[in-house]
Amino acid sequence: MKVYKFPSVRTGPMTESYTYYSPTPKTLLMTQEPCVLGVDEAGRGPVLGPMCFGVTYCAISKYEKLIDLEYKDSKKLNEKTRESLLQRMITNQDDIGWGVHCLSPQDISALTVRDNINLNKQSHSSTIKLIREIINTKVNVEKIYVDTVGSPEKYQNLLQAQFPQQTIVVEKAADDKFPIVSAASICAKITRDHILRDWSFIETDLNDPDLYDYGSGYPNEKTKRWLKRNVYPHHLGFYPSIVRWHWKPARQILYDKGLISFDQIDNCTWPGLEDTNDTTNHSTSNKMKRSNKDIENIWWTSARKPFNYALEMPLVVSHHMRNQNVNKENLIRSIYFNRSSFFT
Repeated sequence: MKVYKFPSVRTGPMTESYTYYSPTPKTLLMTQEPCVLGVDEAGRGPVLGPMCFGVTYCAISKYEKLIDLEYKDSKKLNEKTRESLLQRMITNQDDIGWGVHCLSPQDISALTVRDNINLNKQSHSSTIKLIREIINTKVNVEKIYVDTVGSPEKYQNLLQAQFPQQTIVVEKAADDKFPIVSAASICAKITRDHILRDWSFIETDLNDPDLYDYGSGYPNEKTKRWLKRNVYPHHLGFYPSIVRWHWKPARQILYDKGLISFDQIDNCTWPGLEDTNDTTNHSTSNKMKRSNKDIENIWWTSARKPFNYALEMPLVVSHHMRNQNVNKENLIRSIYFNRSSFFT
């Protein structure tokens, strides 16, 4: 059985985030007919694979056609129906345009930890990027519908400030209320599902005979078993690149396996970032009494000094300390001044 190849799914390893846009419908450019646009996302919760954002747009006069085709929230449609609806969008490219922006697992983790940009902010930025680039093609976008991320009111105010000429509607469950958002949801979900299903591992020495038996990537028992089988100690992130290595289930497995140790790095500081006001007692006896939750709060919260880059430092230092005979202070200084090279 031939598998349909969707143009939004890149071939080969996903080593970086990327964006795909379908050809802009020429009739929309020629007629400048007012258009409606929708945005939705897929893959917020999984520990494996990318997070994808879909955008669709069409003339307001054609909007009824989407309603007639019964575009619905992608989660309420089976795979065959979703793919059939996206194929219709592709074949009807004179009436509807669409696109996706896919954040790679590594970028999601790096943005969250290294740059202190949480997932909501990443979603906001990706949505703004998609909308802006469609508007920049000179399509006459009049109305924009978006499924909310966080507070609908705050998100709507943010988007309205970015796009003051358009009418913005941000609502919960917008993918179930507005067919243009439902269509965007379908674009995002199909793209993510196909990327995950056909993932190209850049790591060449993984020995798991069931390497592709990771399911949907959500942190269920099947996925957790896969993570345990595929801890990758000689890689700085400890996992293959398909993993969002800062997700709690992934971190917990590293704790349980002893690959990262609180005691190894608790008293390390970065040059110039020492917190002279921090009077916390870091004695060994106190460290041994801390619960996993206490350790997590200290390690993984960027506001707690000295670890402003809360994930990079523990993982990289711990990894090198376990595998190389190096001076810890010199290693930390080297990582601090050259940290970007560890995550390129």
